[in-house]
Amino acid sequence: MSSTPRELVDCAAELLKQALGEPQYRAVCSRAYYGAFHAANAFHNALPAPGSVGTARGRHQQLISQLANPTCSKQNDNYFVSQALSKKLRPLIDARVRADYQIHSDVSLALASATAVGAEAIVQRVM
Repeated sequence: MSSTPRELVDCAAELLKQALGEPQYRAVCSRAYYGAFHAANAFHNALPAPGSVGTARGRHQQLISQLANPTCSKQNDNYFVSQALSKKLRPLIDARVRADYQIHSDVSLALASATAVGAEAIVQRVM
C-alpha cells in the first residue's frame, strides 16, 4: 500500500494535534515537507517541459530550482503557479533539514505549525 501527498500532510496535521514536544515537532516538519515535496513534484512532472535545474544540486534543491525557473510559456497559467510553489517549498525544506539533520537546533511548535500550514497550502493548490 502506498501513501499520497494528501495523506502525508494529513498525517503531519494529526501529529501536530497530538504533539507533546520537540521529537513530535520534528516528525511534523518531516512528514509535512515530504507531502508537499511529492505534491509539487507531481505538479512539475505534469508541466509540458521540465524547469531549469541551473546549478542546484540534490533532487530536492533541483525541484525547487525547476519550479522557480519553469520553461513553459508565461501564457501558461502554470508558469506562475510553478514559481509560487517554489517560494512556498523553500521554507519547508529548511524546516525539514533542521528537523532531520540539525539535532542540536531547536524545533519549536511554531516551526512545526508553520510547516504544516505551508504544506497544506501546497497540496491544496496542486492536488
